[in-house]
Amino acid sequence: MRGTRARRAARALPGLGAGAVLLAYWTTVALFARWSGASGAGVGESVRRKA
Repeated sequence: MRGTRARRAARALPGLGAGAVLLAYWTTVALFARWSGASGAGVGESVRRKA
């Protein structure tokens, strides 16, 4: 029983590592985009004309 758990954990490690790397990458990209102001002017403003 213990050997089976160890094998499952060993198989899951590469996937978890790849997920962690992707999460760190996308978090960094999102933070740089926010800090650089890449989202553009008028964020949160409505597109419709006011009556």
